[in-house]
Amino acid sequence: MIARTYTATTHGLEPVKIEVEVDSNRGTPTLVLIGLATKAVEESKERITSALINCGIRIRSRRTIVNLAPADIRKSSPTFELAIAIGMLKMYKEININTDDTIFFGELSLSGELKSIRGALPLVIAARQMGFKKVILPAANKKEVAIISGITIYPIKHLQDYLIFSKGGKPLVKLANKKFKPNHLIGDSTDFKDIYGQENVKRALTISAAGGHNVLLIGPPGAGKSLLAKAISSILPPLTEQEAIEVTTIYSISHNKITDLISCRPFRAPHHTTSYVGLIGGGRYLKPGEISLAHRGILFLDEFTEFDRHSLETLRQPLEDRTITIIRARGSVTYPAAFSLIVAANPCQCGWQGSLQKICRCSKFDLNRYQKKFSGPILDRIDLFVRVKPVNLKKISDFTSNNQSSSAQIRNQVSLARNIQIEYLAKINCTTNSELTAKQVQQKLKLSPAATQLLMKASINLNLTARGYFRLIKVAQTIANLNQKTRISKLHLAEALQYRQDNLF
Repeated sequence: MIARTYTATTHGLEPVKIEVEVDSNRGTPTLVLIGLATKAVEESKERITSALINCGIRIRSRRTIVNLAPADIRKSSPTFELAIAIGMLKMYKEININTDDTIFFGELSLSGELKSIRGALPLVIAARQMGFKKVILPAANKKEVAIISGITIYPIKHLQDYLIFSKGGKPLVKLANKKFKPNHLIGDSTDFKDIYGQENVKRALTISAAGGHNVLLIGPPGAGKSLLAKAISSILPPLTEQEAIEVTTIYSISHNKITDLISCRPFRAPHHTTSYVGLIGGGRYLKPGEISLAHRGILFLDEFTEFDRHSLETLRQPLEDRTITIIRARGSVTYPAAFSLIVAANPCQCGWQGSLQKICRCSKFDLNRYQKKFSGPILDRIDLFVRVKPVNLKKISDFTSNNQSSSAQIRNQVSLARNIQIEYLAKINCTTNSELTAKQVQQKLKLSPAATQLLMKASINLNLTARGYFRLIKVAQTIANLNQKTRISKLHLAEALQYRQDNLF
């Protein structure tokens, strides 16, 4: 008799339903897996056999065939092991209950214990979409999927637990649904009130956090570029429930072991020696890169000019489309990449150009050659250009944080500004001003007559590109939102003009 169970896998972020068919016939006693199974899945045979024996099940002396359908999709995950084991138990008539409305996920140990799996969150969401009513998965993944409603989830620790339940023994414990709670914790992030001076940089980072804009920080060594960039984590608003599910899904399908739902915005700071694949994504199994792991958060590139130029140029399309499509011989996948880019760099090769502490020894030729490392197309996608000046060491000893705005206060301003954006952007499926297209900017954003006149003059005098023109408007809109306004005034646009590239070099 053919036994049938169900499981699933993911191709990128796309779920694929897998039908497990188990049959046996006369022949050499062996377990055969078919259906384009990789080496990792082939090795499952030994784990499944050992797990069944250690659960007190006698392996029949027959040729057992396991088919994983559809056969044209490569199977590379040990997530199928529980479904295969249940299918064999049904074929042996050790389990006689109907499992057609149940989907199984789990990797087995030799003893029959269930180990945590990768991609539990997207798999459970996919199971709900496929119409399954019940999910059986490892108990180690229960925190990750507790937020999912609309489907009954049963976390188990051992294969024996389900075997006992199927024979009318101890019932399985249903996972209680957990309500999403926004996380305001800033972890190890530096509080803005503890940073001396740099008010112009703090203001630029506040605008970036409120509108999701890209920032370039340029200054000499020790001016505080890295410290300020990392401190932005402390003023970012918490993830919404939908955003938390998106971020956790990406981390869950990568090689990261997720123990709970991610509720803080990600901050990724890859080293400048990071490879092209590490930054963009891809590789043998088409995994997400740093730009996708930074989804709904920050991608910080310190020592920007030291990164591989080819890797940096590949950021052009993700910065515009907020997705990345990776095409390889094995297939293609699309990952979300809606991140805010913050980059930091020295002003010249020696680093001391414009510094009061040391003299820059770079020639004009050296300066021109160094500035060519800043790609024009990449710079055109930057919204805020900020010069970070060295702090006055004589005044640091007298510094007190009492008069400084704390990260909590700034985060409250940022959250209020984002709430305003969500209100007028709700109908076009955007959450921040930076996500707006040129057409949407014309439709949704309004400028006062004085602001329109200033914009026309600035676009001519600064030789703005079409992209720079619309990015300038979006920054001005975010500044207006921080002032609890929805219409751009002349003052909002004037402040946005202070952060243009022409004021940097």
